Amino acid sequence: MDVKKTIKQCCCPPNNITRIEDDEKGLHVDIHRGMFASNTEKNTITNNTTAATNTLNNNVNWYDELLSNVRWHRVKYKSSRFQKDCTTPCYTAFYGGRAEYSPYIPIPQWFQPLIDEVNSHLGDHVQFNAFLLRLYFDGNDEIAWHTDGRTFLGEKPTIASLSLGCKATFQMRRMTNVWPCVNGSINTSSSNSTTNTNATAAAAGVDASTPIQSFTLHDGDLLVMRGDTQKHWHHRVPKEKGRGVRLNINFRYVLPGQDAERGQMTYYKYMVFGDVPIDQQPPSWTYDEIVSRKGGMMNFVQKGVKCHGSKRERQQQQQKQELSTRKRRESNNNDNNTAASSSSGDNAESDIQRYLTSEQSVDREVFMSLPTDIRDELVSQWKSQQNQLQSTTNTISPLPLSYSKRKENSQNFASSFGKKTKKNNGKIDSFFVKR
Repeated sequence: MDVKKTIKQCCCPPNNITRIEDDEKGLHVDIHRGMFASNTEKNTITNNTTAATNTLNNNVNWYDELLSNVRWHRVKYKSSRFQKDCTTPCYTAFYGGRAEYSPYIPIPQWFQPLIDEVNSHLGDHVQFNAFLLRLYFDGNDEIAWHTDGRTFLGEKPTIASLSLGCKATFQMRRMTNVWPCVNGSINTSSSNSTTNTNATAAAAGVDASTPIQSFTLHDGDLLVMRGDTQKHWHHRVPKEKGRGVRLNINFRYVLPGQDAERGQMTYYKYMVFGDVPIDQQPPSWTYDEIVSRKGGMMNFVQKGVKCHGSKRERQQQQQKQELSTRKRRESNNNDNNTAASSSSGDNAESDIQRYLTSEQSVDREVFMSLPTDIRDELVSQWKSQQNQLQSTTNTISPLPLSYSKRKENSQNFASSFGKKTKKNNGKIDSFFVKR
């Protein structure tokens, strides 16, 4: 397969574009790396960057904008194909389409500048009017194999897909039939027999002779599928253990016509309304409400979740650097003031060590990435709780706590801590709800 970096008529530095052109396999993909990342993560502008780069709206952090403004849906519907109740495998929203058809949710004013940026970036020959938004809250959210091709999008639609937040795997597989009469979940590697595998793949419309294409999409990457791609290829975002919050905006153009009216209704059904009548308000949540539903701020320091957006990645890096700098400073300075400060710091670090040892569910790396005041408050609350437990233990019995009693006390503390943090949103939870 011909995979090469090449120059395209857009405002992206040439070495930041990966282009795949394979006429034989019908795969035409561009990946514009990092052009829409949050401000501090934008790629360094090189001499090769055209003047058009300066037209991008560099003052807007689109990750934060979407988390602050979008109301998300987890759509429920009865599948006529499988005759069962289904729920979308990630959070979704939808804007636009053609205003003459119903349903139609107007494009929000705050969202329009991003559309203008993408249109400008790709060139005047590309325009979009329909926008599918997805929120992958964690590694359990996914989207299964599918094609974006629809008759009302045209013979060779251009589909743009913008990634914001944590990195994710984007996979593509070639199909001999993009509309097979199966559920699309066939795993061609599940059988030990090559013959059986190929037969299963063929029945599912999968071209087993062509390797799956896999890309890692980072914050700000814009992937564009062009030409005949939707006629020959499926794509998906699989589940990934430890993946943090990722946002995706899918840009499409709905052509006018009778088929478009039906197609637009389908978009809104599966992305917004589900089986709720379109004259009623479907269930929806803000990102803050979703965080609350998922268990609150303690979710963000649990082991296995390393990232909840590009800002958190930067904070983790910054905290690691600060910790490393502080340790070097303490080891190199021997005067009295530094010694006193070092002693105080050692006590604080000792408390942190005891806290992390006691609370096994807390991920050390993520905990150390938190701002100092939040770390201190968490440790202080934990120490207070431990002192209360110790005081109660000494009053009731001089004997050491049994394992079951220690476990019970730990559970009580977790419950009590959860109640306290709900009353203290302004200090702790507010740090997590946007990032």
